[in-house]
Amino acid sequence: MRRIILIFSLLTQLVWHVAIVAQNRENINFNNDWLFRLGDITDFEKTNYDDTSWRQIDIPHDWSIEGNYSEKNPSGTHGAFLPTGIACYRKHFEYSPKWDSKKVTVIFDAIYCNSTIYINGQKLGFHPNGYLPIRYTLNQYLKPGENVIAVKVDHSKTPSGRWYTGSGIYRAARLQITEPVHLDETSLFVTTKDNREVTVKYELTGVNDKEASAYSMIVRIYNQDNREVAKKRLTHKEITNETTIKLKNPNTWSAQTPYLYTCEIELLKGKEAIDLHQTKFGFRHIEVSSTKGLWINGQKEILKGVCLHQDGGPVGTAVPRDLWLYRLKLLKEMGCNAVRTAHNPFQTDFYEICDSIGLYVVDEIFDGWETPKAEYDYGLYFEENWQNDLETFIKRDRNHPSILFWSIGNEVKKATPETEKKLYDFIKQYDTTRLITQGRSYNGKSVDIIGFNGRGEYLNALVKYHEKYPEKILLGTEMTHNYQTRGFYRTKTLYRLRDFPAPWELERKQSFEDIKNRIYHVEDLSPTEIFPDDNLVYQSSYDNSIVRMGIRDYWKATKDLPYYIGGFRWTGIDYLGESFQWPARTANFGVIDLANLPTDSYYLYQSLWSDTPMVHILPHWTHKVKEGTEIPVVAYTNCAEAELFLNGKSLGKKKMTDDLQIVWNVPYQLGELKVVATDSKKQTISKKVQTAGLPYRINLRTSHNVLSEKHNDAIIVFAEVVDENNVPVPYADNWIEFSSTEHLELIGVENGDVLDLSNNKIKARKAFHGQCIAIYKPVKKGNNVKIKATSLGLIGKEININIRE
Repeated sequence: MRRIILIFSLLTQLVWHVAIVAQNRENINFNNDWLFRLGDITDFEKTNYDDTSWRQIDIPHDWSIEGNYSEKNPSGTHGAFLPTGIACYRKHFEYSPKWDSKKVTVIFDAIYCNSTIYINGQKLGFHPNGYLPIRYTLNQYLKPGENVIAVKVDHSKTPSGRWYTGSGIYRAARLQITEPVHLDETSLFVTTKDNREVTVKYELTGVNDKEASAYSMIVRIYNQDNREVAKKRLTHKEITNETTIKLKNPNTWSAQTPYLYTCEIELLKGKEAIDLHQTKFGFRHIEVSSTKGLWINGQKEILKGVCLHQDGGPVGTAVPRDLWLYRLKLLKEMGCNAVRTAHNPFQTDFYEICDSIGLYVVDEIFDGWETPKAEYDYGLYFEENWQNDLETFIKRDRNHPSILFWSIGNEVKKATPETEKKLYDFIKQYDTTRLITQGRSYNGKSVDIIGFNGRGEYLNALVKYHEKYPEKILLGTEMTHNYQTRGFYRTKTLYRLRDFPAPWELERKQSFEDIKNRIYHVEDLSPTEIFPDDNLVYQSSYDNSIVRMGIRDYWKATKDLPYYIGGFRWTGIDYLGESFQWPARTANFGVIDLANLPTDSYYLYQSLWSDTPMVHILPHWTHKVKEGTEIPVVAYTNCAEAELFLNGKSLGKKKMTDDLQIVWNVPYQLGELKVVATDSKKQTISKKVQTAGLPYRINLRTSHNVLSEKHNDAIIVFAEVVDENNVPVPYADNWIEFSSTEHLELIGVENGDVLDLSNNKIKARKAFHGQCIAIYKPVKKGNNVKIKATSLGLIGKEININIRE
């Protein structure tokens, strides 16, 4: 009975809080029913402009990814050869009488880029940064009846970044309705001390000294089960912008135990609750030193991280939350425990996901500073805008427990100690709880943690730096760089500078002879190439397509260095742009490809980083004209030993060595190749590959099967071509067409082939090495919603999903 009463009390309390939010702080979804048109349109901001012919869309919206790839597009290699330009958006909305005497604010999470925003024909302002929130108060311009907000996005000067940036209102927007006196949500800062004490900093907006005595405040802390675990009442005399609350034995937050609390501030005027705001936070204690490394909550950690760009492949930069959730969970299953936002702030729900599933974050604000790195990038606006943008960035993200460190730049062109120092000091005004780093900052004087990119990959580079600067803490902000294409193999080792130099290496006239004795050498897997192919855009999925060091050499060289706290490989997931040349849309750096499909390298990292017993075998076992040819068969495993079987016959049992892979040379014959790994407890785990016959049918699977039409949800549909025995066909390149009922909207198709220049929004895609995907978003609720994949000459497949409200 007591439990029932407690649950009823909690539910009543939550309903009461919801009522407060609905009445006094309302965040209205502002994403639907926008009008869009490409072009620089005269007078588009005026209320009486005729927009009846404009296209109706919802935001988030990236117009560049809707276009066609073309060598003539000025975005070039940086922007994946996709179109940019100028476009205009309009939204009609009704004024609500409930807003009388309230404060009305429009908030755009980000617009790329150079946005000018109007309300009812009046200019609100210009904002060059394409990665940070934009806020404008609308009250003085609003009128009863219909209002029009208009946005011009000027992305005509490109390249504006060194990677694909997208174009448009590509993140969410909302209207925020508050009382004139309210809590400034950007000021709320929750910190913890000794894993017991919570300090809450806050600011009130709109209050004057005469009225101050009328206000009081209640601060509450809820645990992860929404149970109140601490409460503090503050009289008007105690509202001093900071208060402290102690908890008894709180749970801690880490990558292993991502326990989240909620801090809630309720503002009262007399006895009336007039505002309520919440933020999640976590208890965690971080210690870093050059002698002991990184310790979180008293546990030794090494950052097993990846760098990420913000685009979502076929959806461009308008990335649904569900897509990030799927991707980050996939990285976590790989053994990854950290991500670096390269080289700009990401959307808010990215950090919320990292908080909830347990991923550490190095949060990066700038790629460069005063000097542009791409011809029209943020460097043109840095001097005028950096203070406002850096403040917005820190205040937006500082309550996320996932964020370990701030990063103030990456490979900054013409970096000066003066700018580094002023950025460092500015951040410390708003957050003294985190250390600061910078990508490639080994010459830096102000940063707390020295970031190493490519230079850290040379033989003994970190050791030599430590000998010179023994007190410095080192971090691999981009280590290491490797290439791989899903399902593609070479047995001869390729080095970028020697075999497929990057444009900047050609410009610098670098020589492989100059560095060959400074890099990590990876032995060839065969005397002559077994899988000859002249296409150097595709890269081998063995660990033998390298820049300066392979994945295994990276782990061996760095895992035991106490002054090196871990690193972030370039990259975790393939991203659009930054390719070497037309017609490649990108370079295959990702351990997961553009289609969100793991490469073989994914499983190599899993064998090094994950404690869950696993084994993986490569290559596939469907090869043309290879009968009798000795093929290197590689097993990645975190088990002690593995045994290989060909058509049931053992080819030998081998122990794992310092080579961090097990290799058998197997004369090729049709059939089944199976590896059985045995861990230290004598438990076994196996994996097999089989020779496939001709393509016969399509198999489908989905990232999940229940969606919500009211949230930024999406579903990934994975299509794979198999033979009549259900064996995947690795060489299949059939065109697969996707269709669905009216409940879903197709938002992207992809296959991971960086040379496939098909439009990402059409309903068909050619399978690449047997697979491709489609991504849908829900537009209407329904049960047993159908998704179908068909292909000429193959048996198609249909699946059902459900869409709830």
